[in-house]
Amino acid sequence: VLKTCAPAPAVIEVLFNSYPQLRVSESWKEVIPEEVFQMHQPFYKSFFALAHTPRCLQHLCRCAIRKLFGKKCFYLIPLLPLPKSLQNYLLLEPEGVLH
Repeated sequence: VLKTCAPAPAVIEVLFNSYPQLRVSESWKEVIPEEVFQMHQPFYKSFFALAHTPRCLQHLCRCAIRKLFGKKCFYLIPLLPLPKSLQNYLLLEPEGVLH
């Protein structure tokens, strides 16, 4: 997936954020063409910075909320009395970097 989607980091970001835990490997850098890595350097630096680290509590809370809402999350999250930026975070809107 990383090799195929490397030029579209937003796709990788959404996929990666869909999982509560996914181990990033430094060896994955090899499948990303150098020009793509340079073009999307802020994203890929944040992506590989997550190697060998647990996901943050904020991300784990997002996963728990999305799991609780299940298939209805895209309907229910916009109904929550939350700032739009937090709703976007819960809905996995790409930010361009990973935390």
